[in-house]
Amino acid sequence: MSEIIGKYTSVFKKPKLILILGLVGILLIFFSSVFTKSEKKTETKTEITAEEYKLELEEDVKKVVRQITGSKNVSVVITLESGIRYDYADIKEETLVEREEKENKSSDSELKEGYIIVKSANGGEEALLITAQMPKVRGVAIVCDGGDSEIIYNKIQNAVTAALDITSKRVYICGRNT
Repeated sequence: MSEIIGKYTSVFKKPKLILILGLVGILLIFFSSVFTKSEKKTETKTEITAEEYKLELEEDVKKVVRQITGSKNVSVVITLESGIRYDYADIKEETLVEREEKENKSSDSELKEGYIIVKSANGGEEALLITAQMPKVRGVAIVCDGGDSEIIYNKIQNAVTAALDITSKRVYICGRNT
C-alpha cells in the first residue's frame, strides 16, 4: 500500500505536471462560469410587449386560416383595444386625526397610498407585479384564397370568433384578388 502512495506522490513532485493540472482546473472553472451566465440570460426574458402579443395572435390566426383554406397565401391584421394593463400590489393606509377646539370637534382623515417595492434580480427596486392583463382584440381583417366562398367564410369566421372570443361583427373576411 505504501508503494502505491509513493508512486502517486512522486508524480506530484514534478512542477510541470502540477502547473498543467492547475491550468486545466482554472480553464474548467472559467468555462463553467461562461456557460451558466448564458443560460441565465435566456431565462430572464418573460415580459412581452403589446406589439409582440399582436404579432403572435396574427400568426396563430394565419395558421388556422391556412388549415381551413389549404392556401399558404393568407394576410391577417389584428387591432387591439389598448396596451397591456399591469396591476401592482399597493398599500392604502388611512389615518384619522381628531381636533378639538373650544366647542367644536372635527376629524380629518388622511389616505396614504403607495406600492409594495421588492428588490429585483439585478439589484434594483421595482413595484411588485400582481397581474398583467393582455389587451382585448378590437377587430380582425383576413384576406385569403377562397374567402369569398360562403362555406369557407363561415368556417373562418366561426374559428376566429371562438379562438379570440370576439363577436362576428369584429371579423372581416374577403377573398384575394388574383
